[in-house]
Formats: sequence, structure tokens, C-alpha cells
Amino acid sequence: MSRYLLPLALTAALGLSACGHIHHDRPHPKAHAPMQTHTVISKYSFNDTVSRLENAVQSRGMTVFAVIDHQAAAQKDGLNMQPAKVIIFGTPKAGTSLMVKDPAFALQLPLKVLVTETNGQTQVVFNDTRALIRGSKIEYSEVENTLANAGKLIRKVVTE
Repeated sequence: MSRYLLPLALTAALGLSACGHIHHDRPHPKAHAPMQTHTVISKYSFNDTVSRLENAVQSRGMTVFAVIDHQAAAQKDGLNMQPAKVIIFGTPKAGTSLMVKDPAFALQLPLKVLVTETNGQTQVVFNDTRALIRGSKIEYSEVENTLANAGKLIRKVVTE
């Protein structure tokens, strides 16, 4: 019996040791995690915020490619949720050269902004530019005067 216990004990000890080693060497997933999105409270109603954002995008020569109304889609299936619309927007002038440099970056474009309402507050949520380009072949200097300005525009439109 003891000749079976020794190998079993060694195997268990090595297994536990390996698990402990892996666990301690990996950083906690949330440790030093950079901000992925920004949330801004709009001073306007939900519908006014959506309208203001669409108008601001279009007045700057960009295209609103689509507006996804999550609440309406939920209601069609008999479900209830808070108002939530995602505005998908952009311009080939800003995005094409980025997608030529890094074709996979097309998964990040066009840009998106979420307008939602919780607890009586209209919230606007959009991706952080640095997070958007992280892992791509795109440098921040290539987007600081294009994509990064989208966040500035969104903030301005909903807070002024």
C-alpha cells in the first residue's frame, strides 16, 4: 500500500506546488488596469442627448452609420430595460489610413457612443482612445487629432 501512496503524495505535492506557483506569478487581472471607457453625465434629457450627439457628429462632416435602440429591441421581445441607444459614427477620412496600416483595427471602427438613462440621469459612455488602440499597430500620435477628438466632442456636446 505504501508504494502507491508515495507516488500519489509526490504527484499531489507537485500539482499543488505548480498551482501555487502559477497563481502567485500572475498579476491580478484588475491590477493597474487602464480605463477602458469614460462615462459623462449629460445635462440634457435622454432624447435631447441622442439628438445633440447625432447633430454634432454630422455638423463636423462625419457620418452616423447607425443608431441601435437596445430598449426598442428588448421591447419587441417583451422585455423591459432602461433607455439605451448606441450611435455608430465616423468618417473614412480618419479611419481608412488606420485600417490600411492595421487591417484588424477595422474591428474598432467606426466609433461608438452609448447613451443610456439610469436613476433619472442620462449617461454617455464611450471608449477611451488609448484603450481603443491598445494592441494595434496604431500609435497615439496618429489619432490624437482625429479619434481622440471624438471624446472631447462628446463631452462638450453633453455638458455645455
